[in-house]
Amino acid sequence: MNLFIFDELILAHSALFTWSMTHTSSCCQSGGRSRPTMAESFVATGRGQFFQSFMDGLTKNLGRTGGTRQPDQCRQAEAERCRGSPGGGALHRHQERTTFVKPLPEEIVLERLPSEILIKILSNLDAASLLSLSYVNKIFHQLANDDVVWYKIYTAAFSVKTWRLKSTGDATKKAEPKEHSSGGWKKKYLWNMGGQELSTWRKELTDVSPFTGLPQQAERILRNHIWELKVCDPLGRVVTLDLSRVSFFSTSATLCWSGSRLIQYPRISSVQLFGVRKEALKGPRPRWCSLICKWDAKTCLPRFLGRDRVIQVMLLLPGFILGVWRGSKTVAFVMISLHLHRLVERSLLGSPICSYWEPVEKWPGDMTVRTYALHFVLHNTVCEIMSVYFHPLICRPVRGCQVELQATNGSNMSRHRLLPGHIKLPWKSKALEGSVEMCCVMVMTLLEEAHKPMWCVSMPVSVKMVRKPPCSDYDGDHFLLAYKDAQGTVRMTLVRLKEQGQFFVVNLVLSLFKEDRHLSTRY
Repeated sequence: MNLFIFDELILAHSALFTWSMTHTSSCCQSGGRSRPTMAESFVATGRGQFFQSFMDGLTKNLGRTGGTRQPDQCRQAEAERCRGSPGGGALHRHQERTTFVKPLPEEIVLERLPSEILIKILSNLDAASLLSLSYVNKIFHQLANDDVVWYKIYTAAFSVKTWRLKSTGDATKKAEPKEHSSGGWKKKYLWNMGGQELSTWRKELTDVSPFTGLPQQAERILRNHIWELKVCDPLGRVVTLDLSRVSFFSTSATLCWSGSRLIQYPRISSVQLFGVRKEALKGPRPRWCSLICKWDAKTCLPRFLGRDRVIQVMLLLPGFILGVWRGSKTVAFVMISLHLHRLVERSLLGSPICSYWEPVEKWPGDMTVRTYALHFVLHNTVCEIMSVYFHPLICRPVRGCQVELQATNGSNMSRHRLLPGHIKLPWKSKALEGSVEMCCVMVMTLLEEAHKPMWCVSMPVSVKMVRKPPCSDYDGDHFLLAYKDAQGTVRMTLVRLKEQGQFFVVNLVLSLFKEDRHLSTRY
């Protein structure tokens, strides 16, 4: 039944009751009483029977009219009937004198319910809804992390029900969750959902390359996964792009998505990258996505990276490469380069709203007495431009809170490296293709003495022309590649020879910040 029909029902009930009372009083004053009044009939027959008969008449009336009328039309028709009926004038004046109580302001009455009822309600939600609900306030954060709720979700997803004959003593026992620490069943569910086969993969990830410090089987494992890219606008509409191709290099993986004419570059509010399992999930388990990285327009502005005659390339931190058509301002393609360090864990063990973070480690105490190695790669979407392994690095303190690691310098020409390829970033979108000059992807892995990665970077960079230093031994144009984050800076000087047109790396210096900072990784 519509809400306005219910309101008309109450209004008609009040009108009939008022009319009956008015008619009773007039009959008593005249001293005559030939038949029971409507009020007496109402009391005698009961409220339920009266409402039932009234609803039957109302249904028949609506059936004859062929539909329902608007609330205003119904009220106007009711007023006209009241004016034409006996005692209608008094009823009309009674309705005019009636004061309607204003509705109470909307309040959050859900939080006033007992915790047992709220837990019963939350036990009907799925895991993704509980994770989103835990960010509302403190009350829902505690309720959404309750072990009773997550125990039900865990048993429904992973428990295998087998029939067996229960004894008399076991029949009285109820299935109760085992004792875990607070949030233990949630952690166990997320672990089994994201990495239920991670124990098997960890055995394969133990084989580490001595030059890169990364698992040698990471590429084979990651080929069994898929990645989803979601682009959102300010109105909350989400567009999921199709993955075009994946290119694996020695220390990174490059993902490319084809653009869409429906996505306008100025109206992009956020870009999210998720890792999804490629194998079909067994049983009633939901499709699980792990957030790898995210760009938000409210917190970070896009940076100009380069352009050609057709597109311009923008950098969206933490590493998205956005190609925009110069004429229509629509998205041509989206690319990102991911470092292989902890990429398997980040593709499996994260949640739809939070990415996976590796355990926190501290910088070494005295960094100047340790030996370091560097694996440095420059590549584009097609091939590697440069791949060099430097060991050992020359380490010296600079300005108290920094440590400088020199891979090459201008004086030692034996360490200068030749770039066999050109520095450019090829792109392809449907039937068109091209390349952006002086842009590439820098992938750097700094290793400590135990060949363990301590600083990993995979970031698109641009090479800019600078003035020739007076003490340079090379005759040609000088270029600078610079990068900086919270862990340190990277500066690489290149020289392009005029006759050969090739690039030489003449200087590569890393500066690390060591002031009470924890080891973190930017991919």
